[in-house]
Amino acid sequence: MVTINFAQNNYKPTVESFEDETVLTNYDTSHGKLSLSNTHVRYGKSALQWDWNGESSMGTSHFKILTLDESPLAYGDYFPASPTLQMSLYSEKPQAGTITISFEKNGIKEVYFDIELSFKGWRRIWVPFYNMYGNPPKKGEQIDYDYFKITTNSSNGTLFFDDIIFSQYQDDRHQYPDEIVPFIKSDLNLGDDHWMPLISNYNNIKNLEPNPVSMAIRMDLKKFEQLIDQDLTIDKKYKVYINTLRDMYQGLQIKDNGETVVGPPLTFKEEQEYFDKNQQGDKVFNDIQDLGKVLKKLANFHDRANPAEQAEIETMFIAGTKYFLDQGWQAGSNGGTRHHIGYNVREITEAFFIMRQLLFDHGLLDEVGGSLHWLFNLGMLLNDENTFHVNIDYLNTQSYYHLMLIFLFEKQEMQAEMLRAYSKYMSITLAQQKEEWGFKVDGTAWHHNGHYPAYGIGAFQAVPKVIKTLSGTRFRISTAGHENFKRAFLASRIYSQPFEWGFGNAGRHPLESNGIHSLKDEFLQMAYAGNPQGTSKIDKDVAGAYLRLWGKDDMLNTSIFTQVNGIPKEKLSGYYTFPLAATAVHRRNDWAAIIKGYSKYVWASEIYVNENRYGRYPANGTVQLLNSKGEEGSGFKQEGWDWNRYPGSTIIYLPLKTLEAKKSLLMFRSNETFAGTTKLDGHGVFGMILNEGDGTNADGPETKAGYPGKLFAKKSVFSFGDKLIYIGTNISSIDKINPTQTNIYQSYLTDTKSTLYTSSETIKKFPYKAELKKDSEMGSWLTDPYGNGYHILSNTPIQIKKERQQSYHNKYSINTGSMNPKGKGAKETEGDYATAWINHGLAPKNASYQYVVYPFLNDDEQKNFDDKIKNDDSFTIIRADSIAHIVLNKETDITGYVVFEANQDLDSGLLLKVSEPALVMLNHKNHNSLTISAVQPDLNFPEYKKGKFRNYSRPVELQMTLEGKWSTFPADYIKNIDNSGTNTIITLECINGLPREFKLNKL
Repeated sequence: MVTINFAQNNYKPTVESFEDETVLTNYDTSHGKLSLSNTHVRYGKSALQWDWNGESSMGTSHFKILTLDESPLAYGDYFPASPTLQMSLYSEKPQAGTITISFEKNGIKEVYFDIELSFKGWRRIWVPFYNMYGNPPKKGEQIDYDYFKITTNSSNGTLFFDDIIFSQYQDDRHQYPDEIVPFIKSDLNLGDDHWMPLISNYNNIKNLEPNPVSMAIRMDLKKFEQLIDQDLTIDKKYKVYINTLRDMYQGLQIKDNGETVVGPPLTFKEEQEYFDKNQQGDKVFNDIQDLGKVLKKLANFHDRANPAEQAEIETMFIAGTKYFLDQGWQAGSNGGTRHHIGYNVREITEAFFIMRQLLFDHGLLDEVGGSLHWLFNLGMLLNDENTFHVNIDYLNTQSYYHLMLIFLFEKQEMQAEMLRAYSKYMSITLAQQKEEWGFKVDGTAWHHNGHYPAYGIGAFQAVPKVIKTLSGTRFRISTAGHENFKRAFLASRIYSQPFEWGFGNAGRHPLESNGIHSLKDEFLQMAYAGNPQGTSKIDKDVAGAYLRLWGKDDMLNTSIFTQVNGIPKEKLSGYYTFPLAATAVHRRNDWAAIIKGYSKYVWASEIYVNENRYGRYPANGTVQLLNSKGEEGSGFKQEGWDWNRYPGSTIIYLPLKTLEAKKSLLMFRSNETFAGTTKLDGHGVFGMILNEGDGTNADGPETKAGYPGKLFAKKSVFSFGDKLIYIGTNISSIDKINPTQTNIYQSYLTDTKSTLYTSSETIKKFPYKAELKKDSEMGSWLTDPYGNGYHILSNTPIQIKKERQQSYHNKYSINTGSMNPKGKGAKETEGDYATAWINHGLAPKNASYQYVVYPFLNDDEQKNFDDKIKNDDSFTIIRADSIAHIVLNKETDITGYVVFEANQDLDSGLLLKVSEPALVMLNHKNHNSLTISAVQPDLNFPEYKKGKFRNYSRPVELQMTLEGKWSTFPADYIKNIDNSGTNTIITLECINGLPREFKLNKL
């Protein structure tokens, strides 16, 4: 190995790892001794040892300060970042006194802070300069200090220092206080960051005085403990391979030095710290998750090993535990940051739970338990309930582990007290519907300020175990909490088909087969947890859903549900609304149409720094048709997908380089409040105003957003029985280079010879490209490769092509070259597709379209599609203009209204006008009665600052004027009915975008 003498080359290190004796010449010291030591080391082979007697100091001017551009920031300059000192300290035992760390300029101390030496082991700290004492800089301000100094008032002592990053910019959200640097962010409400272990929460546990417990409670506690043990037990088919376990353990490169167990740094988020191989040597470390995987393996096989193997496993496990503690993973330590820690410590938590008796036998249970109680913020359960706020991250990564960690208290009295607090916390938060995140009244699962099933799935995997474990006991989750969670849990099987939730609500994970496939066990847990009221041992709703999804492959539970308990398989057919996601789902004959929009309160998609880079259009009034085979079986694949061509969307067709978002993070919301849906008798209506011109960014510090093409359209979808009627009007843009289009379909071809039927010809050729023109009174028509038929009613030529498409993976950025590792290097993709679209031309002013879709026709219906549409006189489009889209379904006498403009004469049927833009359905089959379903879709969230909302709906009012004199039964949301004149005016209170359905009788 070649040693570089940096001092001779006038090299000033950004990070100092103390690898060469020459570094000592760059440090001044008084009343102390500096030396290099290999006793306690992080990166590299040595660290700085400082021994002192009496008041002492050491310092250096030999360092470099990193600029913002030189700092490793995951999101660039998107999130505010500030200069931060990052360093590691090691103390072999708790010591008296303090040290003061300071920076000087021209001999004057500018900033400083103190650290008490009452700790043992490693401590990693991230201290932003703006939080230091003295004359601190402002947040984000570049610093230029010229001297780094450490002093102490302790009479004597020894400390080790390593990997000092004198200053790098660090994301301001991520520097965490702990017991040795408690002053960090002392001016903030630290509870706003739910990942941050808080000193106050840990003190709640220290100060808790538990009450005595009864024998009945002790029996419940043992039962819960055993249930968690059973959940963590691996299948009997897995055998012990001690050599494999040895190899995994040896890969950690740890060793017992007689005092403790040492090894490479045990890191978390190490990629956020500047690293210089020249200074620090090879980057050898153990990530906390990797250690957890090793300890979990050892724990899993301990009980099924023979005595000799058990002894060896125990030796390895205890060594790994001591290493964990020595590396600073102790109560009161945050290691610089612990943001999003819950994802990384699952395995190690499970390992410590499984091996709790071994830890107790070695006198380590209290210390390990305390470490995890701190890390998981368990003490927050003891806070005032007014501070409880539901958070899906918590439910996903911490809720089940909180239950588990309760049993790392040695005393059952503490277990019982914490379990009472836990049950109360879970009951309250699961019931909440008006918080920033969590489960809303319509069943949507909110995270990142919107419905986000990819995050909800984590909660759906964790919470059922909690509800099932505690069911039937005095610690059971409350009815309100159980009920609200059940609503959201079951909603997932409505907006998924049969298991996938599709691209519209995929967030930053489009076309990645995301869905509820993994929830089989959780549906069983919820079924056997009983109903929310606690009056039935089996929840019939959940059991019926399970039977539909998994029953045919599970004879045991099918027999229990159907034969023993008489529970039938559910039939999921009808129209379902999720207004807080601007989503509707129309189901018939084992297929589903997922209809998606966005608004002022509901974002279009999550475009991330290296995920969903081309995700501008998945909610532009899209309709995804899914059969029983899910996304891929219905023609939706990542390979070769043209990100402009989401079916049903109205878009400006852009080169992918231009389509890619300019911002690293974007969750676009328009300024339009009109996006919603209503339903009646299993049918439904969806409408939205699409406006890309101006809006806001739903997450992060930037709020104002918009697209230059200023695309605008009024769009609706009427879902009646086995058909969907699509209408678009007022389509415009100012883009004179790229065409504005409405996509009919984009379907992956499993066979390039797949037949497409059209009103002009039958297409088998590949490649193929043509324009389908309206050439008869019936208009033009076409089918796609999956049997969906499209009847074009408007005089709009249709573009059709079959060809091989080249595209980019959603996790690759054309403009930056960034590739998410999850994309597995597949920057460019390709596949064979059939596509069809309506071209509205360049910068259209008032374009429109009308077409009808018949999902998943059989072969005969496709071949004879012209006969099918000739014989279909079941509907009439009454109006399609800027004021309203109105369609009558003659089979049911239901008229659907999407009214975009208020106080305008509708001139069609019984509904004369509305006071606000609205969606209305009227069933007038009986001339002496009328059933109405109405929505005023403005969710009306409170805006607490420009572009930032509190995520709950407030009431809005809607007046409907009906022709003739009508009366209605009283309802709390019918505020007034005035039938004193020749017409009837009904005033409704609407909220959450949910339909108000009521009946009227003719007077």
